[in-house]
Parts: sequence; structure tokens; C-alpha cells
Amino acid sequence: MTRLTGIAALAAATALTGAAASADEALLEASCGGCHAVTDSGLSRIAGQRKTPEGWLMTIVRMRIAHDVDISEADQSALVSYLSDTQGMAPSETADWRYALQKDPAHVEQSEEPMASMCGRCHTVARAALQRRTADEWMTHMHFHVGQFPTIEYQALGRDREWFRIATEEIAPYLAETYPLETEAWSAWQAAEKPQVAGDWVVLTDLPEHGAVYGVLSVSGDASPYALSGSLTAQDGSSVDVGGQMNLYTGYEWRGSVTIDGTAYRQVLAVSEDGSRLEGRQFRTDDDSLGGMLSGAKAGGDPVLLGVVPEAAAPGTVTAQAVGVGLDDLGAGSTEANAAGATVTLEGAAGEVATLAAGGDEATVAFFDAVDRLTVEPAFTIARVGGGSDVGPAPVPAQFKAIGWWNGPDGQPETEDDIRVGALDADWSVENHNEMAAQMEDAKFAGTIEANGIFMPAVAGPNPERPFSTNNAGDLKIVAEAGGQSGEAQLIVTVQRFIDPPIR
Repeated sequence: MTRLTGIAALAAATALTGAAASADEALLEASCGGCHAVTDSGLSRIAGQRKTPEGWLMTIVRMRIAHDVDISEADQSALVSYLSDTQGMAPSETADWRYALQKDPAHVEQSEEPMASMCGRCHTVARAALQRRTADEWMTHMHFHVGQFPTIEYQALGRDREWFRIATEEIAPYLAETYPLETEAWSAWQAAEKPQVAGDWVVLTDLPEHGAVYGVLSVSGDASPYALSGSLTAQDGSSVDVGGQMNLYTGYEWRGSVTIDGTAYRQVLAVSEDGSRLEGRQFRTDDDSLGGMLSGAKAGGDPVLLGVVPEAAAPGTVTAQAVGVGLDDLGAGSTEANAAGATVTLEGAAGEVATLAAGGDEATVAFFDAVDRLTVEPAFTIARVGGGSDVGPAPVPAQFKAIGWWNGPDGQPETEDDIRVGALDADWSVENHNEMAAQMEDAKFAGTIEANGIFMPAVAGPNPERPFSTNNAGDLKIVAEAGGQSGEAQLIVTVQRFIDPPIR
């Protein structure tokens, strides 16, 4: 393959197109043309792929680490933006896989064979699905794995099968058919008018210290990076300031870096194709297991009801915040509009549910003095030990909520007519999950849970107080007690994650 460097690559590209390349094209060719040859469709390898912003960032960082590509942080950011805009993923192409981008700690990936073993044993299957390639590029990708990781055929779930034959004869053709470079969805998105993000967004999310919070985020600017500012209000009326910036990729991929009450957060969100809604996850920058899903609605649009705070109340009269836009009539109670939607005054006896509705959305406030059962969300998740050294990863905590339920008209639990009361204040405890955990005293060593439902893992490293001086890992039962009921979840406390790419 011909190698062209800097100006030579740019000159060749200009000759091919018959026109001057754009500044971003010139930057791509100057940065990457030393190894990637110019072809009729663009630079070799690069032209045959489409990826998310995180995917392109991972590629460029790998080029810097493995191939000593000299590129500044500013140029790296510019290339991620350019490639995401011109060779990105359409909204419908990422929809089923966004949990990987959002680093959802409670998502349990379900994937079929042979993808689960051939790809999912080393990273999420979502990582493969969040890109598009030509058939040749998918085949090259299989060869790349053997070249980059030569022991891959001798690791678990590799040596028990003809790994390379399956990869080249089954996996590569499957990926080429399932995730091709050219799709109707991408062509349509390229031609579509992109949503305008500047303006006010009403948002509803969760903060580890405050629970459910709502407020208005203002987006200002004409292009990335946009400025973000606003405030969020908790159920108790306290508020925290929000400030930072946001980059918009591919016309809908919102990536925010904000400070909330002195703590850095990352926002991985998607703007709806019509520009009216915002969905995704917001999490602590240095502790991505702590955070919450975030939903938003653009101010000034059609009615949208994102939710209500609180979602459960004692019998009698309650004034709640309906979060959304255009909430003049909620179909229940009396309302008074405000910047984040409307306050709504409701009355109810024990066991009654007030239903609010607007724009096709619904939210409920349950009036309770008792619940029939209690569940813990998430029902299963993972935490990681950490710390104990100057170089090792920090502990990765886990966050839990206690959710109250009524059994509904049929009086039977876990049936379709069950009524979700909502998140309740709970007393939390940790127990051993099974007999082996009890023998190893996992509940004693693996960590502790705080009053707010956040589990903090123990320090990493061999523990001489445990049998075999094993690590402080464990298989735990997280128990919540509220409203005279108890619920439980399973928590696996495992070892550190030393390699943590943007897409796991």
C-alpha cells in the first residue's frame, strides 16, 4: 500500500476530487495520510467505517499509543467531530445499544451465539454493533484481532473451537450483512434537517446525594462547544447549580461535561430526531456507576410530561412538581405553571393513585400508608474493590433504590395489574447471598452500604484476615426495609477494572 505523508496526501486527494479539500479533510489527511493511502472513496481503512464519537476517539487514541501518531488534543477533538458528522451512526442504528455508550452499570447484556462467545467474551457485543463497515473491513477486523491479540485463540472460549475459521467464515460475513457500511437509515439521516439544540431544556434526572431532581438547562452558542448552565431542584426544595459545556456530534449525540454542586458529571444523551426530547444517562466523571437516567424536553414545544416529583405521598393533600413543558392541563388537581413545568396540588386517600397526563405522556402520584411488597432496583449489579495503592483504580460503588408496590385489584403480587408506588426511604443492610458467601464471610469483608442506598466496596488487594488471603470480593444480598416490607437484590463485588475504554 502506498504511503503518503502530510502535504503529499493532501495534494493527491485534491487531484482526485478536482477541488480544494476542506479544513477538516485536510486535517484528516495530514494526520492519517502517512499510513492510510488515498483511494477514490477516501483514505484507506478509514473510508470503509462508520462509528460513534466514542468509537472514533478509541481509534485515534489507539493510533497515538500503538503507532506513535503525533496529534494535539485540539486536533484529536476536531477529527472526532468531523468523522462523527460525516461517518457516524444514525439515531435508529444506535438505539438498541446505547447502554454501552451510557455505561449503564445495571444493564445485563443478552446476546446470542456465536456472537456471545466469539466477541462478547472480551467486550460487550454492543461495541461491535455500534459501528458499520464494508465486508472487506469486517474481514480485516477479524485479522486485526489475531494480529493485535495473538493469544486470542488460546484463551477461554477460544481454544475449544476453530476460532479463526469461525471468525472469518461465519462472524465476518454475519457482521457485514447485519452491520453494513451503507444503509438507508444513514442516508436518510445525512439528508435530514438536524435539530437545533440552543435554548432551554426542562430536565428530570437523579443525583446520588439528592434523589430525583428537576430543572432547566440553558444551551447557548452556535456550534460546539455549546455552553450549559442552569440549576436542579430536589424534592426537599434545595437546589444546586449546573455549569459546563456540551459537544453535539452527528447532529444528535449530546456529550456534556458539567459541574453540579462542585462535582464533575458526564452526560451521554441523544436528542430526538425532531429536536423535542432528550434521553440518556448522566453520571459522575470519576465514578460512572453513580448517576441516573436523564430525560428532557425542549421549552416552547408541544406538551411533554417527563414525570412527577414526588411519585409517592402520604394520604391527604400534596403539592408536587410535574416536570415538562406545556403543562397547562394535567387532567387532575389544580396546576400553576413554572419554568420546569407546573406545580400541581392533589388530594388522595390511602390506596388511591392520581394520574397526570399531557401530550400522550402519563405520570402518577400514589397515596400510601402501607405497601404490599418492596423491590430493590437494580435487582442485580456489580461493584468493584479498589484503592489501596497509588496506581490502582478507585473503588466502583453501586447505587440502589427501594421501590414500593401494591398488588392491584387481583391481590396477587407480580401480575400485570400491580401498581408501582415509587421510591421509598429505606433501611439498608448487607447479607451473604449464599452458603459459600457465608463460609467466606463476604458480608463482613466486601464493603458497606450507606443510608442513601449507595454501597461502598472495600479496599483492593490480598486480605490476610480472609481464608487464603483472598481479595475483598464477595457475593452479597442487598436488603431494604420500608413500609413494613423488605426487598432484596444481588450484588457481585469483584476485582478492579484496569482497562476502561469509552465503549467497554
